[in-house]
Amino acid sequence: MKFYQFGRSIFRKMVQMRSYFATTCITTGTRGAKLPVDATFSGRSMVEMLGVLAIIGVLSVGAIAGYSKAMFKYKSNKQAEQLSTIISAVSRYQNDLRLNDGSTDSFQLIPLLKKLHEIPEDMYYPNNDKLIQDVFKVIYSVYHHNTGYIGISSSIPTDAYSVNICRNMYTVAKEFHNEISTIHFAVYQTDYVNNQRTKVYGDKMCQNNQQCLRDLKISDIDNICQQCIGNKQCALLIIFHKFHSTY
Repeated sequence: MKFYQFGRSIFRKMVQMRSYFATTCITTGTRGAKLPVDATFSGRSMVEMLGVLAIIGVLSVGAIAGYSKAMFKYKSNKQAEQLSTIISAVSRYQNDLRLNDGSTDSFQLIPLLKKLHEIPEDMYYPNNDKLIQDVFKVIYSVYHHNTGYIGISSSIPTDAYSVNICRNMYTVAKEFHNEISTIHFAVYQTDYVNNQRTKVYGDKMCQNNQQCLRDLKISDIDNICQQCIGNKQCALLIIFHKFHSTY
């Protein structure tokens, strides 16, 4: 906003300079003879005007870069808030949301969470009551699987911010290391189909020689999320188990 106000101030100065310059070049007579130019009425040179324009250009580029950085930070904080809301809701209601083990199909839980007013309206997915999305357009599905676990699956969009979004999601999930059983990371069309997933374990399931969610470092998260580079669609699956499981 400061860059914008400064830019407007510079623009007003330019308009005043242009008006002042025009008044010093008023011509008289039918042949356009110029009035004598007095030192006190001299205008601005073209070089000076171009210099002002160059300054405005540099400030504009800086303002755009600053705005983009600020918007990404805002979205990151908003996404963290939205994902935390979903994980907290599933953690609180997981026993009530479960179907009888051995059911023939998975059951979508987002409609039930909406009825419980646990899904913010700004996460509603258009024309699909079983999906939600966050501020980065990450699509989520919450379901009870027929093998007995509750999952939050997410699909990260393939754009320039994929790695950053992935990092942000792991950072949020790490705060729930005591409630989450496992987190599975995969790249669609390759790892996910072949069941080659990067697994991180929550407190209740982490054993010797396993990567524990609570112990994840920034470098560990970065090594996982770097796999999203190259227009690969990455997926995170957050699992909640009622009983001990090796899934």
